[in-house]
Formats: sequence, C-alpha cells, structure tokens
Amino acid sequence: MKKAFSVFIVLLASALLSAGGSKEENTITIWHQFTGAHSDMFDEILDGFNETIGKDIGVTAEGVYQGAANDVLTKVKAAAGTSELPDIAAMDATACLDMKESDYLITADEAGIDKSILLPAAVRAFTSDRGLLAVPFCCSSLILYYNKTVFDEAGAEPPRTLDDFTAIAPRIGQRDSKGNVTRYAFAGTPTTYELGAFIGAQNGLSYMVDGKNGHFGVPRNVLIETDGTFRNFLVHWKQFYDTGFVLNTSDQMQEFAAGRSASMLNASDRLPTLQRLIGDRFEIATAFVPMTDENATGGVNIGGSALFMFSDSEAVKAFMDYILSLDCQRSWAEGTGYLPATSAVYSDPEFQEYLEANPLYGTAVAQTLASNPEVTGIWMPSGYQIYHTYQSEIREVTENGKDIDQAVHDMASFIQLQLDDYARQNTSK
Repeated sequence: MKKAFSVFIVLLASALLSAGGSKEENTITIWHQFTGAHSDMFDEILDGFNETIGKDIGVTAEGVYQGAANDVLTKVKAAAGTSELPDIAAMDATACLDMKESDYLITADEAGIDKSILLPAAVRAFTSDRGLLAVPFCCSSLILYYNKTVFDEAGAEPPRTLDDFTAIAPRIGQRDSKGNVTRYAFAGTPTTYELGAFIGAQNGLSYMVDGKNGHFGVPRNVLIETDGTFRNFLVHWKQFYDTGFVLNTSDQMQEFAAGRSASMLNASDRLPTLQRLIGDRFEIATAFVPMTDENATGGVNIGGSALFMFSDSEAVKAFMDYILSLDCQRSWAEGTGYLPATSAVYSDPEFQEYLEANPLYGTAVAQTLASNPEVTGIWMPSGYQIYHTYQSEIREVTENGKDIDQAVHDMASFIQLQLDDYARQNTSK
C-alpha cells in the first residue's frame, strides 16, 4: 500500500468515525454483472476496502453477481420498495431512463459525490435533468481494433474516415482463386453503440433524439431524419460495404480473433480479452474510430456502466470515496482495460508509465480526451429493440439494396413510435 493512499485511508476513516460516533458493524451489498477477469478485479477492490477503510469503520462490502446488465436492472426494479434492494448496483446506461424517474435512487449529487474530480465525459455520460445519477465506474469508449500484421503487409494505415476505409478495403481484404472472400477488411454491423460515434460526432456534435439524446427530459422527437445524419452515415457505409470486403455479423470479435477479418469496432475494455484470444498469431493494434466524414469531428462518447446508489449511508459514501481514489482507479483501469473515471489518474506518473509500456491501452485515453464531452450515448425506451432495428435497416440497405431514404424514414418512424408509446403510457413524465 502506497504511503499517499495509506494517509487517505486514515483520514477518511477518522472522518467517518467522527461523523458516525462509533464503529457500527454493517454490510454494503453491491449487485453487479462482472464476470471473468473483471469479477476477479472487482473482488480485489472489495477486499481492499474491507481490509482497510471497511475494517476501521466496521463495514463490509459484499458483491453479488446478478447476471447481465439488463438482468441487474430488472432485479433492481423488482426489489424497489422492499428490503431486498441493494445498497449499490452496477448498471449500464440502459438503466438511466428508469433510474432518473425512480423515487428510490440516491443520485450522486444527493450523496455529495465530488464531481469536480471526475472525468468530464464520464460525468456527462450519466448526467440527466435530475443531476449526476450514478458514480461512473466502468468507463469505456469505442475504438478500432486492427490486424497490424495485415495492414503492414498491405502498406495501409488505420483509416481516419469511412472513405479511407473504402479505399484500403481491397488491399487488406483477401480472396481465393475462385473469388471467395477469405479475409474481410472489416467485420460487424453498427448498432446504437457504434452510431453514437458515427452520428454523434457529425458536425462536431449531433443527437439522435431530442433532450440531448434523452438525458434532459424524456425524449419526444427523433432527429436522425430531419438533420440528415443517419442518411449521411448510410451513404458512406454502403460505399464501404460495396467493396465486397465488409462482413455483416454480430460475432465481430470471433471473426477478428480468428483472422477472418482485418479490423472491427468494439469497446476499449475488450482489449485484454482479445489479447488472450489472439496470443502471438498476429500483431493487434488500436486506433481512433473512423469519422463518418471530415466534418464528423466530435469523437466518441463514454460507454460502460456506473454505480447507482439506493442508500445514503456514510458507509456507502465511504465505499464510493474508496472507489474513486487514485490508487483504486489506476488499479481498476490497468487490470480491466477500462478508462479511469477520475481525472487525476490521467496525469499520474505511474499511469503514464503504464501507458508507455502498454501503448494499445493509450488509444482510448487519447481518443476520449480529444472528444467533445457533450457527445453522449442515447437514453430511450425500447433501447434493445432499437439497437437491433438499426442493424436490420443497415443490412437491408447493404445486403438487399433498400433505398437509403426509405431506410432512414423507416428507422426514424420506428423510433418515433417507441417514443410516442412511452409518452402515452407515462403521461405524468
């Protein structure tokens, strides 16, 4: 334990004992969706808290796996108003539409979390008209993963724009003697997550729906048709697809790791998993997400999940202070591939040394710091249906030749229907 962190622990414990008056034994329950290496790292954080601050103030933090992120939300909603509700739950942005309207959530603002220490883009990612809903924790961004071995052999650089991608696709893709594609230039079909960058970055900043993508008020109107952003994306994407070297698939990680595609888009925290899958079969590299066009300068949004609080106890506040400490954030980032949620880590000498030794992890950091923090993910009802409908419309355009303007209209109409239905069912909101 480093000296500075030890001092932090002593000071925090002293403050809590003064506030509470005694070391009352209790347990903080945290529901989460972490598995594999992420679960192991989270357990290390819990152990670190329990052996230091928790021990000093008589508090034990206990993590409980509850399934995928959407499962956690479902169980939280079911437990609302009962003693089964956890003190904290790790949930992704799909929970925000429900959480910002709930009367049992303790927002980060209400809990007295110091937002000034947090990465601005991370704050913006979970901010609504009710304030900062949760404490950012699993912060990630979309990045381009590419097979550097293939790119180098083709003399290709990672693309800055989709037009660049179109130009290099025939060089990094590969066909056999019969004309069959044996290696695609790119694998994957964009969803809401990818479109957060392809659309959100256009003209420096664009939104899919009003209310700043549903963060401020329940979204009422679709914007992707009237502002031309979805059409602009589809025009460029279809040109890329028409090279014959783009594979429409939801299994982009498997295709990329197997060497059947030369690149893919995915969350930055997938890097450790990819490195394990690929081993030394080829050299992997990372780059910024290609822009839709030269005017799409907004960058990417923060994705991932945050810690939502349902208790305003001093014990929960102590745990959050521990989570946001420099040492904890640095260890979590280095162990998982997530971006640090606290700004101080980015200028920390030890973290800088880590990035120098592991440059692939620096791509998401540099891209996030270069992005407009106002570029945000979308909060809307029927989020998972919309996620898959975007894929369907893109495939209709690329594979079946559907008219782009018709696809834009159909997509916008589908989203508008979801917004209208939600408004009818929640008139008080």
